[in-house]
Amino acid sequence: MTNVLITGVDGFVGNHLARCLLTQPDVRIFGIVRDRNYSAAINDIRDRLRVHEADINDRDKTAAAIGECRPDRIFHLAGQAYVPEAVKNPLETFQTNILGSLHVLEAVRAEFPKCSVLVISSGEVYGIVDPARMPVDESFPINPHTPYSASKACLDLLAQQYRTIFGLNAVIARAFNHLGPGQSEMFAGSSFAKQIVEAKLGLREKKIFVGNLDNRRDFTDVRDVVRAYVGLLDRKYEHGIFNVCSGRAVAMKDLLATLIRISGVPMEVVSDPHRFRAVDNPLMIGSAARLKAATGWIPSIPLEQTLADILEYWEKRLAK
Repeated sequence: MTNVLITGVDGFVGNHLARCLLTQPDVRIFGIVRDRNYSAAINDIRDRLRVHEADINDRDKTAAAIGECRPDRIFHLAGQAYVPEAVKNPLETFQTNILGSLHVLEAVRAEFPKCSVLVISSGEVYGIVDPARMPVDESFPINPHTPYSASKACLDLLAQQYRTIFGLNAVIARAFNHLGPGQSEMFAGSSFAKQIVEAKLGLREKKIFVGNLDNRRDFTDVRDVVRAYVGLLDRKYEHGIFNVCSGRAVAMKDLLATLIRISGVPMEVVSDPHRFRAVDNPLMIGSAARLKAATGWIPSIPLEQTLADILEYWEKRLAK
């Protein structure tokens, strides 16, 4: 039996990862949550998990939780993942994403050095890239341009040090944009879907408020992303860094248009200055060639299916 620990198991990605792992044989799944009272995303599978409460910013509680789980594998997902919040509160972002992650890595190094750890970095660490240099692969230099991406770049480098100096099997996943059912409305795709469903249910006018629709992002369905994560801890690799991405760019205006078309709800699009970011990367495309070569992974869920599932998620939630 393999003991698998997911930090942030009740988060958007964490609960999808837990569901993916539950389909595998001989796996005992543990999870760390910051507050049991706010872990509704895993309510329907809680009886199949062993959940521990700990804030990764608390070194002793984090070490104690990891010690109780005795993990063979850790998927470290806990952290601050929202770029505007990082701009608003960089201190908390750095504390959680760097110091909190250091607590996890130190606990593993001290007590479970044979445990494999997947550390979630971000495609944001590459910064603003010349379109002529895309798609971006793992050899591209790190050049973060926001507090969020800077915190992820630091975590990325920390994990590399634990791999090279301490011999820890730390694998770094540089995840590009992902979306899917259950994502917070703080993120654009989910916000669009929620506003459309609210209009459909008569909860608001048929107006949708948006930020910058001209930027283009490399989107992958979260359910494909977690499949990649699972595959990355199947074995040890010569290279410890992998992009997780689709390899194609989607304009936000096209994503919005597809959501409106699928829903069948005509919407008036209203530009909202408050939804624009101070620094916004106009284009990002990654290469997942190394990931495919190592694990055989390719994304399998079409974007239109992802968007339909997000609309269905909000309809079920808002219709209650």
